[in-house]
Amino acid sequence: MEEINAEFLRVTAVPLLTRCMAQLDKYSTQLLKIIRKKGGATKAKTATILEFLDQEADADVRRECVLKSLIIYLGECVEDLIKEYTMSQIDQAKQELDSTTMAVFVFRENSSLLQQPKEIGIIIDGAEVLTELPSVAAGVVMLFGLCYALNLEYLKGFRFTFEALQKILMELGSNKMSSKIRKLNGELHTTQ
Repeated sequence: MEEINAEFLRVTAVPLLTRCMAQLDKYSTQLLKIIRKKGGATKAKTATILEFLDQEADADVRRECVLKSLIIYLGECVEDLIKEYTMSQIDQAKQELDSTTMAVFVFRENSSLLQQPKEIGIIIDGAEVLTELPSVAAGVVMLFGLCYALNLEYLKGFRFTFEALQKILMELGSNKMSSKIRKLNGELHTTQ
């Protein structure tokens, strides 16, 4: 993690993990208001995730819920970016992860978000590149940082998620935004 943070800082002059987490915390209330206003499939998909926020969630769980809800709000599939497994699914997980292009993987004792993960890591082209991450949100941020600092192409299905991290949370290259991210950015700043 230190190497990714250092390389990101060298490339951008912005600290990756501390800045992204601070900005996520800063915008989480506004993001949740925007997400809760959305109806239809987005409301149905985020309902279960948002329930965890009402259950005395700690900061890591809160950030994870906000990020997952944001991914859904942007029309992308959480399960393709954050691969979650129970400890009893280790064999199945290893087979799936061997053929995964890029993802954050999470192992928990059971499937509850309130259950502290046993292991969190990043996989790229079937190889574990980072393990023992402190939280799911840190995993997503580190994956974004790896892509940005190493000039890797963002995952096709997560263009908007990574663009939101880059241009809204990290405020890098925010002069050129897709219309979807520009709209979200505008809503965030008018809701404050």
